[in-house]
Amino acid sequence: MKRKDALEDVKRLQASSLGYVLIRCGQLFNELGMQAVNSEAGYPMMREVHARMLPYLENPDGVRITELARSLGVTKQAVQPVIAELAEFGAVRIEPDPDDARARRVLLTEKGIAAMRHGTTKLVEIDRRVAKRLGADETRELHGLLTRLLEVLKAQD
Repeated sequence: MKRKDALEDVKRLQASSLGYVLIRCGQLFNELGMQAVNSEAGYPMMREVHARMLPYLENPDGVRITELARSLGVTKQAVQPVIAELAEFGAVRIEPDPDDARARRVLLTEKGIAAMRHGTTKLVEIDRRVAKRLGADETRELHGLLTRLLEVLKAQD
């Protein structure tokens, strides 16, 4: 099969895949959200790696660095510089794990929680722009379906 034909075949397969469409929508939402945050800040403070990591830090008890690395599918050594960046910014703090003296936990700080809240408000602004194009009813329906899908996917864990 020629390269052009093979790529067209991939595009057809992608168009038929719910997962692919969701991933692309998520990527685009993420890019638009980061652009909004960075534009407002006046410099690139938010990076893809931060956006990818933050949902794993929402546990009030924090998360072990090794668990965080495992969840992200990277090594502990790959996670540590990003954690150090977030700690330097004041978004997280690193504490000894009370259950294992050799381990350390990463916890969101008040500043980190405020940053997540701020970033989420940027996503809500994008939601509103999308709703103007899709319509309020379709947007509500889409949100409901995606919320249910998220519950189904989380239950797979």
